[in-house]
Amino acid sequence: MKLSSSNENALLGEIKKIFVSDSWDYSHTLSAVKWIKEIIRYEGGNEKILITTMYLHDIGYFGALKENYTLDERIEAKKKHMFVGADMARGILSKLDYSPEEINKIVHLIEVHDNLDGSKSNNESKVIEADSLAQIDYIVGNNFGEKDFAKYVRIFEKKRFPRIITSIGKKIFEVLAHENKLFLKYTSLFKK
Repeated sequence: MKLSSSNENALLGEIKKIFVSDSWDYSHTLSAVKWIKEIIRYEGGNEKILITTMYLHDIGYFGALKENYTLDERIEAKKKHMFVGADMARGILSKLDYSPEEINKIVHLIEVHDNLDGSKSNNESKVIEADSLAQIDYIVGNNFGEKDFAKYVRIFEKKRFPRIITSIGKKIFEVLAHENKLFLKYTSLFKK
């Protein structure tokens, strides 16, 4: 099912308000939306569910982090943001053109989008992949210091890199890795 332009405009307005003082999460969200659209284009999927999920997936960070936060502070906030964000999303979506069934699917995807362990449904995998691609998108940039960023790269390698599984996701990763050189070495693993 297609995402209507009126719903998409409303979602964009919501995230602009939520991330008004958090430019990294705002840029990351727009990048995640861009990558889920590419994944849907090549792999299929329900635009209304998946694109909406990506617009709202990180809204639970609202107010949870102070300026210039560390990676450890982000990891601590990560534990709660999926559930806080799911509650916030339910309220936002109830005011828009979404059925209760659609809201429940979106809320579920938000609740699990950073749970990287175990097997995942097709939609869960697509959401995790788009989120992961947006995390290394050179357009978004890095909001950590050098030491934290090195730690983040190791976490990404262990937890997120194995979740990039679609053909288009691998192609996007290769493009992003050429710009974000710390991830370039991983592109050879796709060839195996």
